[in-house]
Amino acid sequence: MPLRVRNLLEEVGDELILKIQLGRTPVQDFPLKILDFLSHSKFTNKQLELGYDEIYHNYLLITIQNSRESQVLQHILGNARQNKIPSTILKLEKAQRIALKYPSIPDELIDIYDIPLTPNKPLTLNRLISVASNVDKNFFKYDAGENNMCQTFVENIIDINGLMSNIVDEATLNALKPIDAKALISSLGSRSNIVKIATDLGAKFDKLVFDRKIKWKKSQPKDFALMRSTNATDSESTDAIYNTILQLEKNTQLLLH
Repeated sequence: MPLRVRNLLEEVGDELILKIQLGRTPVQDFPLKILDFLSHSKFTNKQLELGYDEIYHNYLLITIQNSRESQVLQHILGNARQNKIPSTILKLEKAQRIALKYPSIPDELIDIYDIPLTPNKPLTLNRLISVASNVDKNFFKYDAGENNMCQTFVENIIDINGLMSNIVDEATLNALKPIDAKALISSLGSRSNIVKIATDLGAKFDKLVFDRKIKWKKSQPKDFALMRSTNATDSESTDAIYNTILQLEKNTQLLLH
């Protein structure tokens, strides 16, 4: 489990989940063009053959109760009735590694689908993640070439936690269904391992940097030599400025007459 995820779960993991939504954003064109180039256009052909007009990155937007803010409001308002439960939205996803963070890009809140919760069955972040990770043996691994990527990650969390049967909206079910990433990656032929190598390197770099395996040296403050102050308005420059002003006054008088 990444350090950032563990720290956030320690802070808010036991908060009650109020809402779960499936979110998705289109994968950027640049990496897809690279894959298409490496496969001599076979990647795009396979995408069209499988009927994928767009390839999406899927994630979960999870709204949790903010009990700390609730306590503050209770202290301020006393026994006054509160019409709104303080809440916080978190984004749970898997790219090269699992991430749990606050949404930062407005697009992340546009293409979303509600995942109904089970009535009278309280669910917390810790329970949602621990139940899924104990069942899904590939929960922490990423390998698009084996259909183990963001979309299967999201679907497995919903399914393992028993929320799939709550979904009746056909559009939500379609958006939740993973693509056949294995078939797409196989179109690269002998170069299909490039995707896994790239994501593995990204995961290792992420772990080194964000799990504090690498400690950056703090740069020492630089000493700047003070420049010797100079008198810019010496007698010669002062005389030149004075003569220029006099000449401007004369020219102005000539224009006015």
